[in-house]
Amino acid sequence: MQAIPFSEARAHLAEALRGVEVAQEPLVISRRGQAAGVLMSWSQYRQLVGASSGFAARLAEWRQDFVGTEDEADPFEGVRQPDTGRPFSW
Repeated sequence: MQAIPFSEARAHLAEALRGVEVAQEPLVISRRGQAAGVLMSWSQYRQLVGASSGFAARLAEWRQDFVGTEDEADPFEGVRQPDTGRPFSW
């Protein structure tokens, strides 16, 4: 993981941001020789934050990204079999 001083990060922020987007590796920003912060790409951040959310939140996110709004009709309506399934008993 690369590290740069705060003054360099401030002076070359656009370049540093492009670097983390291309390399897909976070960049440590130090102040007075000590790690003070991390600059990471949006995709890395989403992966980091999304990993801690539950199944329902991830499903809602998937529906928003791939299906649209939750107000729409069932996205699996054309895929599901219309019959009631096999008979079952305990």
